[in-house]
Amino acid sequence: MSRRLMLFSAVAAWIVLFATAIPEVEMRIVAAAQQQPSADRKIWDGVYTVAQAERGRTRFQASCIRCHNAELIGSDRGPALKGNTFWSKYENDSLASLFTLIRDTMPRDGGAGVVSDEVKIDILAYIMMRNDVPAGSEELKLNPASLESIKITKKGVLDGVYTEAQAERGKANFLMGRCGGCHQLDLSGDRGPALKGDAFLSHWENGSVNALFRKISEGMPPNAPNETTDDAKIDIVAYLLQSNGFPPGKTDLKLDAEVLEGIEIARKGGSSTAPNFALVQVIGCLAKGANNGWVLTRTTEPALTKQEASTPATLRDAQAKALGAQTFELISVKPFKPEAHDGHKMEARGLLYRDSNDARLNLTSLQMVEQTCNN
Repeated sequence: MSRRLMLFSAVAAWIVLFATAIPEVEMRIVAAAQQQPSADRKIWDGVYTVAQAERGRTRFQASCIRCHNAELIGSDRGPALKGNTFWSKYENDSLASLFTLIRDTMPRDGGAGVVSDEVKIDILAYIMMRNDVPAGSEELKLNPASLESIKITKKGVLDGVYTEAQAERGKANFLMGRCGGCHQLDLSGDRGPALKGDAFLSHWENGSVNALFRKISEGMPPNAPNETTDDAKIDIVAYLLQSNGFPPGKTDLKLDAEVLEGIEIARKGGSSTAPNFALVQVIGCLAKGANNGWVLTRTTEPALTKQEASTPATLRDAQAKALGAQTFELISVKPFKPEAHDGHKMEARGLLYRDSNDARLNLTSLQMVEQTCNN
């Protein structure tokens, strides 16, 4: 065989080998992608199953009701695990934080190791079900990165809080009543304000559906608020949400002040970044800054938190987080003895402030995660 023919044969064999390997490579890439947790998920996206929550119900009743009550309303031995008390404590945190608390501290009287992590993840699913968080098609997994990607947020109008049938009833009630005389039949406003579009959203956004319902319930129509029943008015609220482009869901809005108070009115595309003066957690590299100050470099995006100080469990979770590209000047840093941690990977908590020229963190906690800052 000539040298040229040998070379041609070798190249041809390589092409065949490469071509046959492509499907396998593609399959590996797809499999790897499927193992990665979805970013920026919320608990309202269906992150547990009914079967998992039912398993959690059995274990909750066996291990947790003495402190937290069978109805999850709490007692003098343990806090409520549903309702406004629950949301105010854990809102804007991640499921990883809540699971870590359950994993490392519950049950308190029997030792955290009495109940397995597999059981505790099922109990977490049950807690979500009791807070009217809808189930999905996949179970919660014992995966820190996956749990970290799921945010605990109050339900918003973008999460489907009414049904199409309810909105249609509300439309009929609106058209039959005296609403159109002030607000126009197309909701564009006249003697009364517009009930759709920027004018409506600017007035009500970042408030609760309960505030909107109370306004209608207590004051509409003017001078005769009892002319229309609250059942009809809650349907009218559903119609207003539909008219402003908010999607329907699988259940009607309920005449329940606590439930309605927990539903926020927020536009699509609203910012999910932490606001100024919020308590946040960031992870980055500690370094000396200008004028004998200290900075945290290569930080993660600030994450809202309810806890001013870290715990051993949250520090372990922080160790696995990849660093980012931001830098924050640290305020009130001296009590945390930064000199001992120059160049270390740190978890910081504090009050956030940043604008186009400045980024600062007024510290409430500064703890070492690793003695190096290579990842």
